[in-house]
Amino acid sequence: MLKQKIFVERKFYNYIDFKLLIPVLLLSIIGLLSIYSATADSLLSSEFSNQFTSFLISIVALIFFLFVPEKTLRPASIYLYIISIIGLIAVSLFGKAVYGTKGWLIIGGKSIQPAEFAKLSLILIYGYIFSNINVSIKHLRVLITVLFVTFLPVVLILLQPDVGTATVIFATFIGLLYWTGINTLLIFLIISTPIILIMSLKGLTSIIIVLTLFTIITFLFKNKLYLKVIIIAAAILVSISSPLIYQELAPHQKARIQNILDPESADKLKSGYNVTQSVLAVGSGGIFGKGYMQGTQTQLRYIPKQWTDFIFSVPAEEFGFLGSIVVLFLYYLIFSRLLFISTITKSRFFSVIIFSSFALFLYHFIINIGMVLGLTPVMGIPLPFLSYGGSAMIVYYSLIGLALNAYRRFKF
Repeated sequence: MLKQKIFVERKFYNYIDFKLLIPVLLLSIIGLLSIYSATADSLLSSEFSNQFTSFLISIVALIFFLFVPEKTLRPASIYLYIISIIGLIAVSLFGKAVYGTKGWLIIGGKSIQPAEFAKLSLILIYGYIFSNINVSIKHLRVLITVLFVTFLPVVLILLQPDVGTATVIFATFIGLLYWTGINTLLIFLIISTPIILIMSLKGLTSIIIVLTLFTIITFLFKNKLYLKVIIIAAAILVSISSPLIYQELAPHQKARIQNILDPESADKLKSGYNVTQSVLAVGSGGIFGKGYMQGTQTQLRYIPKQWTDFIFSVPAEEFGFLGSIVVLFLYYLIFSRLLFISTITKSRFFSVIIFSSFALFLYHFIINIGMVLGLTPVMGIPLPFLSYGGSAMIVYYSLIGLALNAYRRFKF
């Protein structure tokens, strides 16, 4: 007797990962409400309408990247990367400067930030490079290629200068190295470098402590002795060069680092003002918050640019500890889902893209929340889906669209 195959008709929404999409949409709604609260009854009320327009455009970008075939996207990644580099060069020549950073192009009366789109194109080119199963980061030619495509936009972004965005790309690069199987001891050195640089500025005692801890941890890795010695020597060189690097920084960059090294000495009316006010806003929210549009710090505009880098202080003050936990939980759902999809997808192209996206989102999250709480330097890094910024919102949704695309392919 012949066996008949039974086909069950499935709708298109059966292939959509709502466990990822719903938290993203909820965070975006919270972001829009927070921006409205932060700018209402002020001369900046247009910021909400601008962000809402960017949100609608972002939905279109998500749908596009959700359905674009991999065979089309792979070769297109090269052209998108080239276009992003041209955009970075153009902004250095014709860009508009805001707060000392020449990072915006005015096209059709709208501001576009090429550095944001460089993040997307870089992640796509990562996927293109590693889409071939025979390509390995352990091959010198591949490593040199990855270093080149990474540090070309980094150099152009630093010329703006936009240190914050440069560190985001660097963090994404570290995520790529980990996911593609590079030596974990090398990754440890890369991650430790900024910590060693900053802690070495606190004096000889701090240098000895941080280098001692670094040496102990280094010897816990299962690598050859000569490699460990080289890594430790590199760390010592970094600590020695730290004061020299510090002297070359701009005054406002020195002030931000000093705020981290010694928060009590920070000038509460200058370099430490934003952080001081944001910490007050978060603390004043209590358990249940002061209510929507009832936050003292928010409504009285004590936090400059509170709708951008310090947006988390708005829901934290208005909805308190419970509201903050909801926001953090939504981010947890996004992070865990991105990790899941990067693992289950059978496409190396998408796997690299999604894990690199995870690294980017996670770094944004850690640094921004740390900024608001006074735990990390203020570097102008926005909070994904909440902070004001049209270019950034479009890029975030494009990356989510790529993750949904990978999930859809897996379910088919």
